[in-house]
Amino acid sequence: MLLRLSTLFSLCVALLGAPRNTWATVKLSGIVTNKVSDSISVSFSNNKLAYYPQDHFAHPDGQGRFTMEFAFPAGMFVQAEIKHGRHICEVMLQDGDSLVLQVDTKRFDSSIRFSGRGAAIQNFVAQHTLARGRINQYNTRLRNHVGLAPDAYVAAIEKEKKDEFDFTNAHRKGLPENFVSFWNAHFTYFNYFFLQQYPQMHEIFVKNRYTDTIPDANYAVIKELPVRFDDKLIHVPAYLLYLSGIFESKLKAAGYAQPLSTGNNATLFLDSVNSLAAQQMPPKSAEYFFAQSLYGRARNQPIERTRAQHADFKKRWPVSEYAEMVDKQVALAERLSPGQPAPDLDITMANGAHKKLSDLKGKVVYLSFWSAKVKQTVGLMRADKKIREVFVNKPVEFVYVCIDDDSAGAKGVLEQLKLEGNFVWTTGNWYAPEALAYGVQGLPAHYLIDTNGNFAVQNPPNAMQKTELIVAISKLY
Repeated sequence: MLLRLSTLFSLCVALLGAPRNTWATVKLSGIVTNKVSDSISVSFSNNKLAYYPQDHFAHPDGQGRFTMEFAFPAGMFVQAEIKHGRHICEVMLQDGDSLVLQVDTKRFDSSIRFSGRGAAIQNFVAQHTLARGRINQYNTRLRNHVGLAPDAYVAAIEKEKKDEFDFTNAHRKGLPENFVSFWNAHFTYFNYFFLQQYPQMHEIFVKNRYTDTIPDANYAVIKELPVRFDDKLIHVPAYLLYLSGIFESKLKAAGYAQPLSTGNNATLFLDSVNSLAAQQMPPKSAEYFFAQSLYGRARNQPIERTRAQHADFKKRWPVSEYAEMVDKQVALAERLSPGQPAPDLDITMANGAHKKLSDLKGKVVYLSFWSAKVKQTVGLMRADKKIREVFVNKPVEFVYVCIDDDSAGAKGVLEQLKLEGNFVWTTGNWYAPEALAYGVQGLPAHYLIDTNGNFAVQNPPNAMQKTELIVAISKLY
């Protein structure tokens, strides 16, 4: 599943951020030689539960000079990107920074120089980009080893971490000690996170397809995975990833494999995970764990369970930095729960007619959001063709909502693949009114709507679950 702009292996970006109730400022000015755009921007995420970027812009003058000042999360380091045209400069900002940037677009990466408060860290990050690549390329290096056997994988990613530590030690002069600790903790816990991911990712690599059937041997790496909590690391994004999966991994390695179904076994498994977290995690780590778990599962589990967990969360943490986002996510889950009315849409039907979703009452509607940029969603539409054949001359409609602003490009993909159907065309990408109305936070996103125009089930199957989807639709007419 695509969570907004991230993937499983770039979730560290999605989790970068800070408590939303404490803010300071950052100043950035400088000069861009040989400018290639009329703007320069700074982008970063402002929370830990999901990826909601903040973008700030300045417009260089004729000589390339610019200046900007913007509100910034206080009390921690936050990964950000400075963008000019297609050029990207990675930085690790902290509140109070007052930076002056000099860069020449003709040799962008090698010409980056910072001065001012916070410059030592940014110049180190620029050195790291030249020598070892951007921070998120570490994900790729770890992922490239998933084909190795368990012992070899552990050794390979430990070597990757050592190389990072060696680079930092060789270039740490002038760096604040708290930054070095933060930087090293990121790579340490990112290794732990990848150990959690290895059992399934290795099997996917071996079989060259998705699978949830994992041999016991793959879990050998989990024995190398320590249970190591520290509330002082709560602002290290890789530590947050580690928190989210540590006990799930440990239980699976102990033989308590979680079924994909939402039946009683899965519920008992998740209850066991939550129990261990409540018993063993320190206060701030536990607060994040339960907030992230509730936020991530609120819409996919029975609404009654979400309500109960929400009430428990508010009782345990009546004043939580995550309360606003959790409350909104639970409210969204309520709005999209079975029996609630599906928001109306303007549909271009396969025969060229234009209808509202509300005009289709009396029919079952299977609604899918897609993007030409997300191959999985296009593949699911192709798989839908066989399922649609089952419901020819039945009161069933398949509707596809495209969130690409480039509708012409998306239509070109459909023509190339000879995909036809009922389509909704939007503008605004993730912030399109249609995407917001349906609470789309990742792709693929599917909804099953009954003959009364109401949501029918909490978490409908997709075309890869052919039998389940056919049964689910058939029950509704």
